[in-house]
Amino acid sequence: MPQALCKAWPPAIWRDIHVAVAISGGCDSTALLRALLQVKAECGGNGSIFALHVNHQLRGDESDQDAEWCQQQCDLLGVPLTILRGTAAERAEADGDGLEAAARAERYELLTTAAEQAGARYLAIAHTQNDQVETVLFRLLRGSGLRGLAGIPHTRPLTSSVTLARPLLDCCRADLASYLASLGQSYRNDGSNSERRFARNRVRHDLLPKLREDFNPDVDAALLRLATQADDVQQYLESQAQELLGRCDVRRTSPDASRAQISLALLPLSEGPSVVVCEALRIVWRSAGLPEQAMTYGKWHQLAQLAKSDDDSTVLNLPGGVQARVSAGLLVLQWQAE
Repeated sequence: MPQALCKAWPPAIWRDIHVAVAISGGCDSTALLRALLQVKAECGGNGSIFALHVNHQLRGDESDQDAEWCQQQCDLLGVPLTILRGTAAERAEADGDGLEAAARAERYELLTTAAEQAGARYLAIAHTQNDQVETVLFRLLRGSGLRGLAGIPHTRPLTSSVTLARPLLDCCRADLASYLASLGQSYRNDGSNSERRFARNRVRHDLLPKLREDFNPDVDAALLRLATQADDVQQYLESQAQELLGRCDVRRTSPDASRAQISLALLPLSEGPSVVVCEALRIVWRSAGLPEQAMTYGKWHQLAQLAKSDDDSTVLNLPGGVQARVSAGLLVLQWQAE
């Protein structure tokens, strides 16, 4: 396992800087912590490894027992641990999101803030190859586009100072369990991972086994190939979109104190393929910090069609209170300034 970790995430990248490791007490995160500590002991370096645990307080005493177990294990391993407490159930009720989505958003916020405060350059998360397979299939069922089908990236920036790293993304859970067994290392089992009320669990425990048994025993490999191919195409699209934006004279302005605005030259957009125009508009939208979740395929297509027209009579009302219109050879996006 340490060898696989070193191949995916060479120690030269992280051994001289601080790394925060998110641990739940489960098999995957426990294996990640043990493997990182083993590699660190062998490779040295000036950086430190410390652990973070999020207690969402969703399972009563069991959640508290997970936190206590993580503290005990970290004490034995000589690893500093910070326990973060969340209120995912309250957040889900307030925001109207599902419990899974609320817990995920809360977890990343708490972990990112704690990593920043501790001076960590990386936040290591124990996503595995199994998580990748489940994610791609789940997104496929929900009608995701290429970006979603590309699956979970090995790294991505969380803030200007903290990057998320997934060193075990090419490892399967069975190998992690074998590694822990070889160390005599125990781990916790989260009962909520088996609850069928969560769609992700139904994909893991019901749908994937059915697909392996009745349709394709190598469905996992097929989904991983799909993710790789989608990622290759997505990266190409992004490069083409960036080149297109370079010709669009993108400008962000503030017409007045209450509004923010981005304008792009229409001519390059009108000449570009729709799929590239959509990707270019996503990049602009994302760079402005506008909400993406409610921007469906249909809305991106509408915006791209407006950008490829000279219809100055149409105003598109988009998520986040954004209005899009054509004016004087420009595509203009305008919204309420914070």
